[in-house]
Formats: sequence, structure tokens, C-alpha cells
Amino acid sequence: MQNIFLTGGTDGIGLSAAKSLLAMKHRLFVTYRNKKKLDAVKHELKTFYDNEKITFLKCDLSEPSEIDETVNAISNSKIKIHCLINNAGTILFKKSFNSMGIEKVFATNHLGPFYLTNSFLEKNLMHSGSRIINVGSSAHQRAVLDFNDLDSSNSRSWYERYSRSKLCNLLFTLRLSKNLENKNISVNCVHPGIVKTNIAQDQKGILQFIVKLVLKYKGISPEEGADTLIYLATNKTVQDLSGRYFANKSETKPSKEALNWDVADRLWQESNEMINRLSS
Repeated sequence: MQNIFLTGGTDGIGLSAAKSLLAMKHRLFVTYRNKKKLDAVKHELKTFYDNEKITFLKCDLSEPSEIDETVNAISNSKIKIHCLINNAGTILFKKSFNSMGIEKVFATNHLGPFYLTNSFLEKNLMHSGSRIINVGSSAHQRAVLDFNDLDSSNSRSWYERYSRSKLCNLLFTLRLSKNLENKNISVNCVHPGIVKTNIAQDQKGILQFIVKLVLKYKGISPEEGADTLIYLATNKTVQDLSGRYFANKSETKPSKEALNWDVADRLWQESNEMINRLSS
């Protein structure tokens, strides 16, 4: 049995992953944002777990203060994590900001996982031989970061904001793999596919209609979307691989920009500076 920390585990890919991991008898620590959704999920998962196998932690990844509370809860439990799965993500058609003025898609999809992961590592909460998995997207393929507008708060395009955040996932994975060399901890990024989830459920209007239409005819099930994630979390054949990008249980090539070390280094530096400003 391993201790697995899963963000965004009450819906979509995360919920399907949680079911599979619980069926494998692992112990889960699952973050959630919405209490009503959590109550429904608890009922749905009752055949998969007992109270000793799963712990739910309220954590909005766009809010650094909630990440601090979550990290402290794990630290106080004296438990080491074998696998950290940064699954939580969002798409917002209408621009929105967190309580500290950071654009919310960037804050949820990149800055939150960046801060959470580094907090786990700095507090020595990861077990020797552990794995870190970042859930990315093929949407990164067309993205280029603008360091004069890193959180894309000036962008008028919802797709640009989302695709840039997904490029950040890959650049973070690349740069973190370098930090973790010789530390017996791996980090990889996964593209789950175009999955039928409720990621855009809070949005309204024609864009929501278009997204739902695409998902209906092009999307795969959350169970299928979780397959590669589960593979990276549990399969022994990938245990020693790090800094890679996977889809359909196979390593695949990301965009050229996602392999740019200069961009990865600068993103790391500026993300750290942003976190330090928010924490001061």
C-alpha cells in the first residue's frame, strides 16, 4: 500500500483515478473545493474505501493560503507521500482572478501545483523512490509564454490563457527533473486526452455549448483519460524515467518550446519570485 496525494479527485479524471487507486488498495489524500460535490463523491466511493483508506482535504489550488494549510496537515500527520498527482485544473472562458490578483487559470493550473510540489519537497514529505505526476494537455503545442504577462491577465483569449498554463506544466516538469537528479524522485507529465469532464461546467453561453459538443463527439471517458495517469503512478517499468511526456501509456514528444531550457529556467525563477511576493 502506498500513500498517494491526488489534487482534484472529486470529479472527472481525478475521480476515476481515485477509484482505480483505491481498488488497488492504496491510501489516498484527495483535495476538493466544493463541499456539495464532496458529499456526493463520498457516497459514490463508499464501495471503494473505508475511513482509513482516504482522507479529504479542502484546498483551492489557486489560493496559496489553502495550499499552506494542506501542506501543514500532511506534515503534521508524519506521513510520507509515495506519489503526488497534480491533477486539478480549470478552463475559464471569462477572465477571473484569485484573492491575490493572479489570473485564476494560471494560478490553478501552474502556480498552485508549482507551490504545492516545492512545499512537499522542501518539507521532506516525499518518500524515497516517490513519483510526481503533472497532468498536462496537448493544448500546450501552440503556446508561447509572454514573460511580460506571465499569468496571461492581459490576454483576451481563453484558449491562450489555458494553453500557456499547460505549457507551464511541461516546462515545470522539465526543470524539476533537473532538480531531482540523484534524489530518487521522478517527475513526469501526462496528456490524458480529450476527456468528457466537467472542467468547464461553471461557464455559460456559446463557448460552453461548443466545448460540450466537442467533448460529446471527440471526447473519451474519464476512465480512459485516467489510464496513463494510473500507469505512471503504479507501473514499475517507468519508475526510473523522469522529465518525460506521456500519452496513451507511451512516451511522446512535446512541442519544441516545452523543451526550451532557457524558458524553463526563467519560468522557474519568476514563479518562485511570484510565490515569494505573495507570501511576504
